[in-house]
Amino acid sequence: MKVIIVGNGVAGQTLAETIRRNNKEMDITLFTEESHPYYSRILLPHFVAGNRTLENLYVRKKEWYSDQSIRFINATKITKIDLGEKKISSAEGDSFPYDKLVLSVGSSPRKLDFGNPNVNLQGNFALRSISDAEQIQHYAKKKPVKRAFIVGGGLLGIELGFHLRKMVDQVQICEIAPYLLPRQLDRETSKILQTYLEDQGLQFILGDSVEKILGNNSLEAIRLQSGKEIETDMILQQLGIIPNTELAQESRLNSQKGIIVNEFMQTSDRDVYAAGDCIQFEDKIWGIIPASIEQAKQAAAHILNENPEPYTPSIWNTRLKVAGIDLTCIGLSSPEAEEGATLYEYRRQDTYTCRKVIIRDNVLTNAILLGPGADSKFFLKKAGKEVDPQEVKEKVKE
Repeated sequence: MKVIIVGNGVAGQTLAETIRRNNKEMDITLFTEESHPYYSRILLPHFVAGNRTLENLYVRKKEWYSDQSIRFINATKITKIDLGEKKISSAEGDSFPYDKLVLSVGSSPRKLDFGNPNVNLQGNFALRSISDAEQIQHYAKKKPVKRAFIVGGGLLGIELGFHLRKMVDQVQICEIAPYLLPRQLDRETSKILQTYLEDQGLQFILGDSVEKILGNNSLEAIRLQSGKEIETDMILQQLGIIPNTELAQESRLNSQKGIIVNEFMQTSDRDVYAAGDCIQFEDKIWGIIPASIEQAKQAAAHILNENPEPYTPSIWNTRLKVAGIDLTCIGLSSPEAEEGATLYEYRRQDTYTCRKVIIRDNVLTNAILLGPGADSKFFLKKAGKEVDPQEVKEKVKE
């Protein structure tokens, strides 16, 4: 069987590794538009600031693919899928037949012109790839950049700002919400995180947004909706992602916000699968690493005829280090005591620690764990499952 995977992010790589681990004979070809093998996007801010080399970003080297008998074709854009003939075509006109095709084409950064239609305006960036990181790094050193303005106080915006602060004098982060990370945190925990970040030298503008980018050939300043103008040398737009659906749409695969898949990650063509940032499942876009891994494994199991159970997304969760401080979030809604729910919490300002955990009917549904010391593995393992309230209480206060 010939399996072709288009896209080499976490979903594509997980799928290739899962299939090869369980089937040593299957013919696997992996395409990527980038010239690089699989690397960690989470580490891109480290690379921009010079704390990581390019080689340190790679999770897999090119040699790994040949060692695993996986055909790795990089720097190649797939532009067409012929569903009837079951083949794909590259921008160069080359064709490749498949028995099963997987689209793990990821997403693109959401980037706005903010009233300045000059698409070539120097100093206006969005970080998503190694190429983006190299351009930001080069521009910051060449100008040189003394002031950077980040639009978007999400996880990547904060992480990028934290590392940029090590190479530029001033970093300001603008978030339209009244507090940082509104999708992950409640207001109280967000304030603790903000205090920590301000102690690291970052500045914040909350409850406001960019109205216009000012400058002719290169960026000079930004104007906020409030009317305030701020001079800056560089703007970085970290406004979230847009699923890449163009290839699927042009091939007449059902797509809306993302490429629509069923519980086995099949698209409207049963021999074409999709997984990762590009998909839409049950009217939702997931866009987080744990979900991409789960989806890739589900598609691989179905391709391998392992009769997997229908896909049921786990509770939304993320676990990472934000600007040097540990953060684990489980569930999307802010942990607040509601009828039929119990809130367990612990705070310690001097170590920037805040833990909030909710159980409903003895099931762990939500958690925010900020700062050192929390047993995040315990809470992630118990997410969505029945727990002992006393054990949860003890774990929160450890």
